[in-house]
Amino acid sequence: MFNTTAPDYPASVIGQFHRISTVRLDAFSGMQITNGPYGAISEPGPSDGTTHASADKEIPESEFTSAIAWVLKHQTEIRKDFFSPFVDEYEEMRDILICDLGDEKAAKLVPKISSPEDLSPLCGLVALHIRGLNDTGEARFGIELGCNWEDEHGAGVRFNGLQIEEAGHADVSFLFRG
Repeated sequence: MFNTTAPDYPASVIGQFHRISTVRLDAFSGMQITNGPYGAISEPGPSDGTTHASADKEIPESEFTSAIAWVLKHQTEIRKDFFSPFVDEYEEMRDILICDLGDEKAAKLVPKISSPEDLSPLCGLVALHIRGLNDTGEARFGIELGCNWEDEHGAGVRFNGLQIEEAGHADVSFLFRG
């Protein structure tokens, strides 16, 4: 999916395994641009919030576009508590990186934070993964990140509506249950 050309939402294309569209989540602008392999930083400067939305190709186009529309409508609410689940993991990984890299280099890569929002410039959007809609018409989706503190596995959050179901490595964002 990385470095894939996909039409702007609401249009989409179907690849071998996924339906893909390009979306812009303005609430996530200012983060890193991470469209490189495995969510690596691909360009200098801040992101405008543009990323790919993907879903299994079996999900009907109407459900795909409706779920994306729901996320776009609620993106500010989604962003509000988005980074909170990563604070403990970040602090743990920061300590490990400081030991491995030394204080000076690590200070730039994984600086001290004072709030969850301080994690924002240390990561970037890789993808918005769409599962579909739940019984109440809210989106089931995940957001995958590339991040400084976990460059091998990335980070991800899976949502059911505005409720965070799970946060962890990137695979959390696209491994849906049920």
